[in-house]
Amino acid sequence: MNRRNLFFLFFLVIFAATVALAAAEGFVGDKVCLECHDDVMENYEKNVHYRIQDFELKGLKKGCESCHGPGAAHAEEGDAAKIFTFKSASAEAASAACLKCHRTMRASDWHLSDHAPDEVACSKCHPIHKGKSVIKSDPYLCMACHKDVRVQAMYPSHHPLREGKMKCSSCHQHHGSLVNNLKTNERLNDLCFSCHADKRGPFVFEHAPVTEDCLSCHNPHGTVANNLLKQNEPFLCLQCHESHFHAGRLGLTDARTLPSTQWTSQNPHGTEGWRRAFLTKCTQCHFKIHGTDNPSQTTSGRGKGMIR
Repeated sequence: MNRRNLFFLFFLVIFAATVALAAAEGFVGDKVCLECHDDVMENYEKNVHYRIQDFELKGLKKGCESCHGPGAAHAEEGDAAKIFTFKSASAEAASAACLKCHRTMRASDWHLSDHAPDEVACSKCHPIHKGKSVIKSDPYLCMACHKDVRVQAMYPSHHPLREGKMKCSSCHQHHGSLVNNLKTNERLNDLCFSCHADKRGPFVFEHAPVTEDCLSCHNPHGTVANNLLKQNEPFLCLQCHESHFHAGRLGLTDARTLPSTQWTSQNPHGTEGWRRAFLTKCTQCHFKIHGTDNPSQTTSGRGKGMIR
């Protein structure tokens, strides 16, 4: 017997032993599954799980049984309880089946996500047998559950989700991350600055809320106020800054002349003139609200007025 025949005989023995071992463990192969579940194959052939077909256990490609486990008892009795199904399994068990292979890259932090403790299984968003990897496209898939965010995205001021220029996954890592399901391993602000780099700084004169947390003033999912602000001006600013010192003064009713220019200004609003002028939008004067390198000529603010 030559070497080629000897090698072929050795291969047949190993293959037969592997098949026998698989049969002893209760594996029956895809053909047996498809005798009843032929409707699944119509879409499953387009799925990445079918195309790669390299789920190997002890040298034998298991196909359907790579995820569903041995199917001999189920095929013999037709009892759904005799095989692992994602519909009947708990969210933790269903996700664990996926994580046997999907342990790397984006799914490596799955247990850090909000989905895992909330019992949202992988199969909730990723249908296993369908031709596509997700039921709907982002952001509509996310908004099917996160209805409060969907409402906020419809507010007048919003990130361009519904315009198709952004997705939820532009900011969020839905498979889990170290920082509240966000695509950053550091602070929330660093994620915001990845797009809004002009607000990053550092500045000589900084605004404390900007350096601490963008969410102090902004709601990123959408607001009624402009620029994603949680409230309109000046009400948002007055939560930290007491009413502008000018606003409490009664206005002068007579005309005033500036000594340096001899320019005379009238006050058509009477005693309410100060209130009308200084209870308007703060950023009409303090427009460098995120920080500036130029000192402002304000005595009380010590140059930190952020007006230039």
